[in-house]
Amino acid sequence: MPTLYRDYRPQNFSETLGQNHIKITLQSEISSARPASAYLFCGPRAVGKTTLARVVAKAVNCETRKDGESEPCNKCASCLSITAGKNLDIIEIDAASNTGVDNVRENIIAFSRLVPTNTKFKVFIIDEVHMLSLSAFNALLKIIEEPPTYVIFILCTTEIQKVPNTIISRCERFDFKRISVREIIKKLSYIATSEKMSIDSEVLEAIARRSGGHLRDAESLLGQIFSLGDKRITSEQAELVIPHYNSNEAVDLLDYLSRKDAAKAVALVNSLTDSGVNLKVFTGEIIDLLREMMLDKLSPELADNLGLDLGENLEKRLGQVAANLSWEQLLSFTRYFLEVSNNNKSPMIPQLPLELAIVELCFGSLKVDITPAVAGQASLNSHPSPGFNLPKNNLSSKPLKKDKEPAPEETAVAKVCLSPKRNSAGNQTVINLSAAEIMAKWPEFLVKVKKYNHSLSFVFQNCLPQEVINNKLCLVFKYKFHQDRIKDVNIKSILESTLEEVFGATLTVDSVIDENLKLKTSDQGPETPAETAEIVAPEISQKTTEPSTNQPVGLIEGLLKTFGGEVIN
Repeated sequence: MPTLYRDYRPQNFSETLGQNHIKITLQSEISSARPASAYLFCGPRAVGKTTLARVVAKAVNCETRKDGESEPCNKCASCLSITAGKNLDIIEIDAASNTGVDNVRENIIAFSRLVPTNTKFKVFIIDEVHMLSLSAFNALLKIIEEPPTYVIFILCTTEIQKVPNTIISRCERFDFKRISVREIIKKLSYIATSEKMSIDSEVLEAIARRSGGHLRDAESLLGQIFSLGDKRITSEQAELVIPHYNSNEAVDLLDYLSRKDAAKAVALVNSLTDSGVNLKVFTGEIIDLLREMMLDKLSPELADNLGLDLGENLEKRLGQVAANLSWEQLLSFTRYFLEVSNNNKSPMIPQLPLELAIVELCFGSLKVDITPAVAGQASLNSHPSPGFNLPKNNLSSKPLKKDKEPAPEETAVAKVCLSPKRNSAGNQTVINLSAAEIMAKWPEFLVKVKKYNHSLSFVFQNCLPQEVINNKLCLVFKYKFHQDRIKDVNIKSILESTLEEVFGATLTVDSVIDENLKLKTSDQGPETPAETAEIVAPEISQKTTEPSTNQPVGLIEGLLKTFGGEVIN
């Protein structure tokens, strides 16, 4: 198979793809017989810089071109010799191989002093001019500034930032752009027809997109596909050469999301996963399409200049999807998929992040407000179906009735730390429990906290828990060193995790000191912390033989009771 990009290289301005802003200026200068002495062609690779330089050289030296015309005839001796690369007055230099100042002196300065042999202009085409050394640029500077009238310099570069400003200022600068997908498809179709090959339009679009706006790359890929040997190339055959683009599947996914069809969207993602598609790349394609829709909604001109050139078929489908999306949906989709792309940490189930994004975009996040009917248990009327927000305040958020009225001193303490305050989040689960409900589960709490820290059981035996309001539990201590103990970061973490384990909800803890607090002993009812400690932790609390009194348990007495020992005077 011949090398397509050489066999189908443009030979005049009309065959050159794109770059209309450059071609119009050059043709105007040539038709008016006023070409510049130096041109600087800069831009990406494989977009036609060297090709257009040869067309200019051919046009200014065409023997049959009439005044007011700009196209070369491609039939005269001069045009044919330039096309064949045999014209001695058209000098192409690879600056990457001739970087030194000596090469500039010998190959450029010396030759520029010789008049053309059989053409009107001697044209120097210097490829990758940015590779010249600084001394070579300095040597080139003077001849470019004041060349002989019969010399034209055309400098080509892909890295304009490396070219000295002194050189740039002495040239007419032209910035080349990447070639659009539509124009590349047109050129590839022309080549296929000339080669008597039949190829599907989807394949041509895939090649054009794969090339990234570089025509030479597209022609090379087309040559590889032609090498398959068949006269008709289908999409399935083309996938043997070029990777498959999943843009159609990405548009399908966005279409399902616009119609809130989560089931089909999830099925599509799993189908792609089973086919071995890289989901991170696929997510990137979705983001590209969303950006294209955003630019198109802002301004069609922005989409043409800044967006992707997806091809006619894909752009038509994308436009239909965009028509069904509001601005809020479009922005929400983009943010969600950006988050999925940025937070891709190779989970155990690769498609799960995409599936979660799909469900949330179709139905929204679940927000549940619950209040347990029994302390530590959350009861819901029914399980929510995916995508529907549960009604707030499904259960009463008022405190349950107390079994008995608290003592006056307890009520006074409760007012200090249980003043109802709404959580700043505004939508947090609200838990309200009476003091009786707290006390009913307090023995279980003491047993569980003991597993994490043995001495904490004694600390919480000598405190009085109050009711829970707005997820806040207040503990009343008689001694400050007990209060200071639970303020330790590690102890507080154990306390809150154990409370969540027992009561089934996240509770915050506050504490106050009441020096007049009277802790009841075992003969005053089953609901006191003192007797609770004797029931759930007999190995710690040892009963004394002396009858209990109604007096508060002192610090020394409490320590002796818990740890044993005697006071030595």
